Amino acid sequence: MNLRSHEMERLLQSVEEIYRGAVEELKRASKESKPMLLRDSCEKGWLAVVEATNILFFKKSLGPAESHRDRREKLWKLEAEDATLKALGIYDRVNARAFSLHVQGFYEGTLDEESIKRELEMVRRYIDDVRKL
Repeated sequence: MNLRSHEMERLLQSVEEIYRGAVEELKRASKESKPMLLRDSCEKGWLAVVEATNILFFKKSLGPAESHRDRREKLWKLEAEDATLKALGIYDRVNARAFSLHVQGFYEGTLDEESIKRELEMVRRYIDDVRKL
């Protein structure tokens, strides 16, 4: 599945918008002392990773992941075929964000502001790496 450059740029802009939303939710949570906004920030951060990963799949002529299992299997496949992706630890990075942001942050609500800030910095680096590939 190949996308035209303007379609790819539109998807990248969408990921950037989602990411900015995660950062803004974190700032708002801090300002308003609302734990639910921390969870929202985490979930937006995780969504940015999911969508950036789908962009990676498009770049590698795969369709978007249809499930967590499909995402895992596509990431394993790509790492087996591409030494650059393996060196970047793409699979581990995606799954670390899934556990930290999606499970601990959103579902459990156990991440504090500083932890979320660090996680979102890792999301930023992941998006930047996907953009460069």
